Amino acid sequence: MSGLYLHIPFCDTKCIYCDFYSITNHSRKGEFIASLIREIEVQSELVKDKSFDTIFFGGGTPSLLTHDNFQLIFDTLHQHYNISPQSEITIEANPGTLDRNKLNEFKRLPINRISFGVQSFIDSELKFLTRIHSAEHAIESIKSAQDAGFENINLDLIFALPHQTLENWNYNLEKAVSLGTKHISAYSLIFEEGTFLNMLLHKNRVRKADEDLERDMYEFTMAFLPQHGFNQYEISNYAKDGFECRHNLKYWEYYDYISFGPSASSFVNGKRWTNVRDINKYIELINRNQRAADFSEDIDKNTSITEYIFLGLRSKGIDTREFKLKFNENFEEKYKDAIEVLLKSDFATLNNSNLKMTRKGYALCDEIVATYF
Repeated sequence: MSGLYLHIPFCDTKCIYCDFYSITNHSRKGEFIASLIREIEVQSELVKDKSFDTIFFGGGTPSLLTHDNFQLIFDTLHQHYNISPQSEITIEANPGTLDRNKLNEFKRLPINRISFGVQSFIDSELKFLTRIHSAEHAIESIKSAQDAGFENINLDLIFALPHQTLENWNYNLEKAVSLGTKHISAYSLIFEEGTFLNMLLHKNRVRKADEDLERDMYEFTMAFLPQHGFNQYEISNYAKDGFECRHNLKYWEYYDYISFGPSASSFVNGKRWTNVRDINKYIELINRNQRAADFSEDIDKNTSITEYIFLGLRSKGIDTREFKLKFNENFEEKYKDAIEVLLKSDFATLNNSNLKMTRKGYALCDEIVATYF
């Protein structure tokens, strides 16, 4: 089945490291919702033959929307798309934007998964990242969500911050595990072009973490979380059994997905397109009954193979039988030399027709794909 993604661009503040499209001016929220509804309706013509079993609200901070906003969106989606009643439906949320009353309201909606952008349980690290919540707020929000009946909860955490120690990162992981959530996403800090953080780097006002320390933190994470019942199923993602993010697996396993909202990207029937990264232009285009995309491309076979391998090795691996069905080529013959090197170097294992990265391979996955595939 395919996936649905909706980009909600509103935030209370813009964090210094964030490269996703978000705005702090909420004055056009009502117009945005109306445009989003219209885009959902019009785009349904492209996927009449498809069924969907994941919906993901990303941002931005989708939890800033009201119960009525979400109800209108869900009503429209179910009217125009074939959505499974067993769908995984995720909302991203910042701690502090969901109080008990709002969580109880959201529980009455089809939402069944919450992803909290915690990033750290240490206040000084949160202050550096310009997060508006405290560690106490984060813990309170998670417990409130659990009390409201949400079982499937993810926590986002960031490591390799300037001046962060391995001891601090260990503390963050221990605190995350202690809260009883089902999924943890652990990312290293990236200095994206165009962010305020990257500007501080170029002005020598911050320094990147030492590369050896960053590697140690990543290797520590890969060892620590499995010891506490979390299976690593992608380079940065760990889940208890049965709680992998089904929507993100759509991306990693190369399934179709269609997306709505400014900056949102879609991949349908070998074609990829991305919407304009500007809410004003987005609203204007939708109001003129035009598509909001400002970039599109057809993915040829060679590109598809490269992307499929890259995404597969970053997550659950390459199923060689599925590769044959999808591309009509024998993966083990086509990449015989590369596979041999990976196995001998302990970068990968090959079991039951599945080539999968080891922990050692995960740490070098991007370089391995660039070198051998």
